[in-house]
Amino acid sequence: MLKSLKKYMGSLLVAGLLCGAASGAAQAGQYIGGDLNLSLDENDDVLVLAADVVGEGRVGGDLTVFAADVRMNLTVEGEVQIVAADIEIDGAIDGEVGIAGADIRIGADIFNDLDAAGADLTLSGTVAGDAALAGATVIITPDAIVSGRTEIGARELYMEGRLEQGAEIHARDVVISGTIEGPVDIRARDVVIESGAVLTGPVTIRSPKPPSVAEGAQVGDLDYQQYDFDEDSDFDHPNVNIGIDDFGFAPSPWAFGGVFTASAFLLGLLVSLASPKGVAGIASAFRRQPWLSGLLGLVVLAVLPVLTLTLFVLLLATVIGIPLAFLLIFALPIVLFLSYVFGGIVIGDLVMNRSGEPARFGLRAGSMLAALLVIGLLSVIPLLGWLISTIVFCIGLGAWTIALFSRTKPAQNMDAV
Repeated sequence: MLKSLKKYMGSLLVAGLLCGAASGAAQAGQYIGGDLNLSLDENDDVLVLAADVVGEGRVGGDLTVFAADVRMNLTVEGEVQIVAADIEIDGAIDGEVGIAGADIRIGADIFNDLDAAGADLTLSGTVAGDAALAGATVIITPDAIVSGRTEIGARELYMEGRLEQGAEIHARDVVISGTIEGPVDIRARDVVIESGAVLTGPVTIRSPKPPSVAEGAQVGDLDYQQYDFDEDSDFDHPNVNIGIDDFGFAPSPWAFGGVFTASAFLLGLLVSLASPKGVAGIASAFRRQPWLSGLLGLVVLAVLPVLTLTLFVLLLATVIGIPLAFLLIFALPIVLFLSYVFGGIVIGDLVMNRSGEPARFGLRAGSMLAALLVIGLLSVIPLLGWLISTIVFCIGLGAWTIALFSRTKPAQNMDAV
């Protein structure tokens, strides 16, 4: 469970911030800044991207928040999705709630399902639907009520509230002093049922040792099963369904394509300014041998991972080679991206530079931009786009390779990059 939690947290925090900024225009109400103190009265969806957020009021649609610290007391008629380090949420929420963070306190009344994952998670509100809770420490306070089915995955669980439709619990240490109505399935290393606890049953406990049941606890039909608790596999629960699509931030291919094309164009400009003769040599190599460029690029692409890994291992064998080995790994993605850029440069040069002479910077930049834009537009087409991008990449890599190893200069003193 903890491995899954780290995966969720990392992917949400990074992808959410990047993709949210790219597609935030689709949101009706946007609040973006450093420290925000919000008094909301919105009839539509609300997006918040900030460092620290304090909020109150009403949201008529969905609420989506990415921040460091969040403290909100709101009435929300739609769904709520929050990713932050520290989260405190109170109020009333009609829709489903998905929360991921480090320290989380949920005191809101939720009239739907709840998915929450954090390091320290405290539930003190009510949940009308099902609840899936995951954390290192999960505390369900005496005021908390879950009307639906409850799934809990934790290292330490302190259940002091009321679960009305049973529970499935996977934890290392479980302490129950509250009420659980309905079937209970517990898989844990240590289970303590304190005085005053009520478990109507049936109760199934799988543990290396029998549960400690205090005098005064009311436990229904108890089925204890000897079980070798495994701290890794037994934390693979619950199924907390929090994903990037849940946050309304499924980025379109146009957003990724636009950023990628703009980055390629800027890098192409820098390379053309830094080494105009080298870029001209690559363009000339492709103009002379276009088919060979594509084929050679495909071959180099096939052997490049093996060659890189071999060089990496050989460099690690010497003390002086260790930093060079890691430099090689970091340089590989730059080389691959440059190959795509060179592909756009040479295709643009072939189409727009009819004279065949080394192009001036203005013509080079214009032809490269036109080529990259066309390639970028075609790249969003399923399957065809992937094929075109691969061809462009192979052309650039092959032309670059030919220019590097060509003994005859294609023009006056044109040194390859």
